[in-house]
Amino acid sequence: MTVSRDRIAGTEADMGTIRDRFGGADLLAGVLGMFTALGVLVLLGALIAAGAGGIEYQLNQIDVDGNLQEVEVIGSVLAILAVLVSFIAGGWAAGRMSRYDGAVNGVGAALWFILLVALFGAAGVWFGQEYNAFASFDLPNWFGQMGADDVTLKSIAGALAGIVAALVGGGIGGELGEQYHRDVDAALATEAARDA
Repeated sequence: MTVSRDRIAGTEADMGTIRDRFGGADLLAGVLGMFTALGVLVLLGALIAAGAGGIEYQLNQIDVDGNLQEVEVIGSVLAILAVLVSFIAGGWAAGRMSRYDGAVNGVGAALWFILLVALFGAAGVWFGQEYNAFASFDLPNWFGQMGADDVTLKSIAGALAGIVAALVGGGIGGELGEQYHRDVDAALATEAARDA
């Protein structure tokens, strides 16, 4: 038995109708996927920082006082990989939770995270960097340089790379999370055909 996006072969179930009722963007799945990704990101950041020794590891491009920091290539690559892996996990959680349209909900988790980073970055620019929780805890601070006078192309490229990694990771993770439900649908179709 095979499962298409519209119909489970061997059964009378019209998956298109079910998908129309229960598919699409799921707000709660996206938000909880974002929190999953954030938790994984904090854990990976702590593990990398603990094991990195002399390698300068940072996910943000600007410090609490608004000064740009030197970014090492290895640290930047590790940071981007940490974001990618974290959002694969967060996207997977969103895809599993939403059942349908896993990629949409995985990307939604990344978009919620980007919005949260932007809000904290704006708070840091308008009210002072002490109000930017992401800068204070070495989390992604992609928009924190909005108020800096010496923004460099390197810091902008690093922020864009992190955002792309979050979106790509969320989409991949969401597809992986939805795959579980496709496998369940295939198993149900097999059982239904066997019982018929």
